Amino acid sequence: MKSRWRSTFARAPARRLALFCDDRFTFTAALFAAWAEGKQVVLPGDVLPATLAALAPHVDAYVGDFPHTPTLQPGAPSDAPWPEPDRELDGLVVFTSGSTGAPTAIPKKLRQLFDEVSTLEATFGERLGANATFFSTVSHQHIYGLLCTVLWPTLTHRTLTAHRLEYPEQLEQVLAPVPCVLISSPAHLKRLPDVPTWKTQLRAVFSSGGPLPPEGAAMSRAVLGHQPIEIFGSSETGGIAWREGLEHPWRPMRGVQVRQSAQQTLELHSPHLPDAEWFTTADRIELVADTFRLLGRADRIAKIEEKRVSLELIERTAVATGLLTEARVLVLQGARVTLGFVGVLSAEGKALTRKPLVDRLKAALTATIELVALPRRYRFLDTMPLNEQGKPTEARLSPLFAADRPEPTWSERTQTHATLAMHITPALRVLDGHFPQTPVVPGVAQVDWAIGWGREAFGIQGAFLRLDVLKFQRLMLPGHDVRLDLDWNAEKSTLTFKFTSPRGSYSSGRVVWSS
Repeated sequence: MKSRWRSTFARAPARRLALFCDDRFTFTAALFAAWAEGKQVVLPGDVLPATLAALAPHVDAYVGDFPHTPTLQPGAPSDAPWPEPDRELDGLVVFTSGSTGAPTAIPKKLRQLFDEVSTLEATFGERLGANATFFSTVSHQHIYGLLCTVLWPTLTHRTLTAHRLEYPEQLEQVLAPVPCVLISSPAHLKRLPDVPTWKTQLRAVFSSGGPLPPEGAAMSRAVLGHQPIEIFGSSETGGIAWREGLEHPWRPMRGVQVRQSAQQTLELHSPHLPDAEWFTTADRIELVADTFRLLGRADRIAKIEEKRVSLELIERTAVATGLLTEARVLVLQGARVTLGFVGVLSAEGKALTRKPLVDRLKAALTATIELVALPRRYRFLDTMPLNEQGKPTEARLSPLFAADRPEPTWSERTQTHATLAMHITPALRVLDGHFPQTPVVPGVAQVDWAIGWGREAFGIQGAFLRLDVLKFQRLMLPGHDVRLDLDWNAEKSTLTFKFTSPRGSYSSGRVVWSS
């Protein structure tokens, strides 16, 4: 297969080749054939429309599985002798979103890639053994997968496999028959089935692409019988450091020197970089002798399910729809790390109800980011919460995602009557424990909401006396769009409320205050 690709590339005038192949054997053959002919391989992480649009200025031809795009095809086998790869060839371009959110092309010389494989082999090769087969749950279209599932086994004459393993159920069967190594990620390790330890011939488990959570490490030890070896690095820097155990600090790779900048960010000098200059990252660190601990990102790039996502890019894309005048995205920590989205509606956005609004935003975003990285929780406001310096900080925005009551939209507000609409989101704290299998808004919360919004709407100052004619008629559930009508009688100091929707009435009653 390599010689067939080489004959095609030898005839093709194109120098910059976009390569995307699901089959790792085909990918590897085309990759080394392109390098033999002095071509530059441009590596997209996916084939989403926005990715292909950003890719177009960087390529002359396409190879592999590109939808609706003409691609080069393998030709007749070539018997030309294979030269040694030119280590100074600018042989690879990968893309990263960078600190600005715009896709940034990162060129790599072959010596950077080959030296990194040498580092991996010098550090871990002895424990793998000469006959290990490389299995993986990660894509070879990203730098980590390329290095560890294609270049490392190929350059050290070990066995690679054609396809990545997408489901945990596949792992036990393939890991048992032969000595092997698993190249994986936190997203896959934390989803291993909760079963007794598998009988495999695993020699090591590697993880990269994002922080490994404790449950991922625990599942790997329990099910696979190995503490994962974590690799820390990036598209720009290559591998920087490694550790084996979450309690340990990060140990720089062989030949990598690290230091801390005045801003507490990591700086490094590395053979995996294109030059001998010190490189400054956006990762904050604490130095511990000749190791370091990570303290978080200093920029606005987030890792969601090991996908690197620009928060600024999401914001720009959402505002470009015309539905919003402002947007802000923040990372929400929890059992699963997700993104929260806060938007200020334009006139066009206000004309839509919530579901069509969110659907249109998601449709715009899916052309730019992968589905797994889409914001999961949305808040729409009249104005963006700002701090004293006029900035929408995380401290101002995060309380929106842990509210005791929904965000209201007021449609009428007079001295005696108010009407507001709300969407019952699963994130409301009042849903906790009511009930885990079928969460419902408890009646006491509905009364509390009515009293709170009544005070807000009519400026009620008296002390609460009692509730009259209180009725609960229907369960209020997450996902419901609810209307609340409030009527204030100042002479009698009574507030009448009624929660309704097209489904019918939820609750109603009358609150009596002291005069």
